[in-house]
Amino acid sequence: MRFRGICVRSAALLSLCIALGNGGCRRSDRTGADTSEPAAPSPVAAETASVAAVEPEPTVSTVNGAEVYTAHCATCHMGDGKGVPNFQPPIYGSPILDEDPIRLETVIRAGSAALTDRPNPMGWEMPPFGYLTNPEIKALVDYLRAEFRETE
Repeated sequence: MRFRGICVRSAALLSLCIALGNGGCRRSDRTGADTSEPAAPSPVAAETASVAAVEPEPTVSTVNGAEVYTAHCATCHMGDGKGVPNFQPPIYGSPILDEDPIRLETVIRAGSAALTDRPNPMGWEMPPFGYLTNPEIKALVDYLRAEFRETE
């Protein structure tokens, strides 16, 4: 009886491997090392790869910095960039807008923890936005520097 159960399970596993096109099954020697040939890419994977290659990566010119600001920053810094007095800091007129843009990019990616040389009088920490793409961050920096610098 035990032998029959092993055979049934082996047959089921073999059927599954055949149905998957051997993509998920690997042969191994007695040491457990993989001795099988790499599986050929499936037609679906090849088609997906060709579609992905056709779609262009967004560039700074195709990303709207105002939309990025509205989606990720305006909740705290408000639409006008002036924040909420004694609660959320303003970005409008912030000295960081006049510094090297790379520093602003760093703060966006790493959050306010990157501002080790400045006090944090409100006690709130800006979260990191490292999940934004490079074009989104660059468009956001361009937008912030254009819209929220204090003019003399």
